[in-house]
Parts: sequence; structure tokens; C-alpha cells
Amino acid sequence: MQIYLKVKPNQRFDKVEKIAEGWQIRLNAPAVDGKANEHLISFLSEILRLSKSKIQLKKGQTSKLKCLEIEATEEFVLQKLTEHLDS
Repeated sequence: MQIYLKVKPNQRFDKVEKIAEGWQIRLNAPAVDGKANEHLISFLSEILRLSKSKIQLKKGQTSKLKCLEIEATEEFVLQKLTEHLDS
């Protein structure tokens, strides 16, 4: 499935949020030399309990709006993100 996320780097902690436009991920990683992108994939890998190889950044390498290709069903991904909202 493809999912679009808004990413906010340089935050105090990692967090998943539901916003009007969809999903927002706050990352405790700087937006320098692709570190935020690497951290995003690691963070999502933990949340979804999938290997990093099943998550690919398709668009938005230098943008706050990212398009990710995740090798899982839409229901599974949305369920895992929703479960992580209050964490």
C-alpha cells in the first residue's frame, strides 16, 4: 500500500498523530543527510513490526510530505498506526 505522511523532524520524541490531512509523524532526528528519513523507516518498522526492507520511501526525500510504499495491507497499517496514537 502507499501512504502519505507529514513528517516533523527535530522533535523531542517520536510520536504518531492523526491530523485532518491524514497522518503526521514527529521524529527525534535531524533533517540532515537523510537521517530523518532513515529514522522514519526505523520508527515505522518498530510500530508495524515489519522489516525495514518492506518499507520504501518513494517520494519526498527532501520534503516534509513523504510517500511510502509498505508491503502490507491497508487495514493492517492503519490499525497499527491507530494503536500507536496514544503511546
